[in-house]
Amino acid sequence: MVRIIIYAIGVMILVKTFVWIADRPGTVILEWQGWRLDTTVPIMMSFMLIFVIISMLFLRFLRLLHALPHLIQNRWNQYRRSRGYAALNAGFAAVAAGDAINATKMANEAGGRLTGSHTILVLQAQAAELAGDETAARRYYDLLRASPTTELIGLKGLIAAAYRAGDPSKVLDLARRAVAVQPVNWAVQTLFDALVRERLWAEAARTLVKHMDKAFKPADKARRYQVVLDTQRALEATEPREALRLAGRALGRDAGMVPAALLAARLYIRSGRARKAARLIESAWCRTLHPGLIQTYFDIWPSDDAQRRMQRAERLVAVTHNPEHMENKLLLADAALEVQRWDKARSHLMSLLSAKVLSQRVALLMARLEQWENHNTAAAEEWLQQASTAPADTTGWHCRICGTAAAQWNACCAHCGNFDSLAWINESAQERADLQEVSLSRKNDIKSAQSAPRLGTA
Repeated sequence: MVRIIIYAIGVMILVKTFVWIADRPGTVILEWQGWRLDTTVPIMMSFMLIFVIISMLFLRFLRLLHALPHLIQNRWNQYRRSRGYAALNAGFAAVAAGDAINATKMANEAGGRLTGSHTILVLQAQAAELAGDETAARRYYDLLRASPTTELIGLKGLIAAAYRAGDPSKVLDLARRAVAVQPVNWAVQTLFDALVRERLWAEAARTLVKHMDKAFKPADKARRYQVVLDTQRALEATEPREALRLAGRALGRDAGMVPAALLAARLYIRSGRARKAARLIESAWCRTLHPGLIQTYFDIWPSDDAQRRMQRAERLVAVTHNPEHMENKLLLADAALEVQRWDKARSHLMSLLSAKVLSQRVALLMARLEQWENHNTAAAEEWLQQASTAPADTTGWHCRICGTAAAQWNACCAHCGNFDSLAWINESAQERADLQEVSLSRKNDIKSAQSAPRLGTA
């Protein structure tokens, strides 16, 4: 509204000015080189106004001619950028689709049309990776690493290239630098994995503690990693006091960590602290029925006779509150055989013989029972024959990732190198048979559901 009022006032002033000049025409005489021009003031002013307008238009035309090459260059650059960005988008789409040929073509086209863009280097590096050109990929990632804004991207690509090349030391160096640049989750996790693969447990523990709230989620995962690292460091410690401190810290977070419990118990036995060792073993046995705990438990009191060992076994079974478990029954049966309590040993073994699948260990104990109680060599040999044909119980350390069995626990699998992948498997042949039966039943149910007629079908 204000602009309209100002415009109207301006027009009124201009009209008033022209009217005032028209009412006072006057005379203008111009003589030059023998020429004479007689005219009025309004006409002379009109000619001057037209001359000024023509001069301004001419000057604008000259400026346009001067700027024309620059305008043409800008339009060409804009066209190149639009084509370059189109090639960039198409290149990333080709990378996502796994089209190495098209990705390389688009990366080259984008690189030719766009300059000074780090995004092009990312596309070129990914296209080179997709095409299997490791040399070119590393060259592009090195260029990205040289810039502070894209250093982390370059480091991530170089780490992946080092993994593919099987160079763990380079992975470790690059991961350290990546964490120093910016401790993002993937960089911290990569550094931690590289440290544990190189068995640098102390540095791995420091990395875990420093970045626990950022890179190791959920919190249970971080606590589990701390338990594994403390246990491994305890097993490799040369000083008994340091080993006991680390094992105790691991057990403080997880009382069922069997390797730490076994190590701490042996150290307590050596120092004469039998009660402390017994509590550790009992606490671990409640959580993991590991056979190694039994022998260590009995080693606490080497002078015990068979009767006393029987009482120790009953105590160990009582703390689990699960006397029906196969391991507890085998423990009691074995102890009863040693003390020649034949009826008790047979009672525990008979409850295990009711299973659909005979266990090797049960058959071996039955052979001992027949031989020791009845001196029945034929029956003992028959049980031994059944033991030789019975499926073995799956007991021992196994990698959850690759399935490789290990004689001893270690923080990393010796076959695949994965951290915290070894787990104690205590699975009877009966349990495996039940699992297979359930799996087969589910498969049959699915097949029946698939073959059943559906409503609305002929």
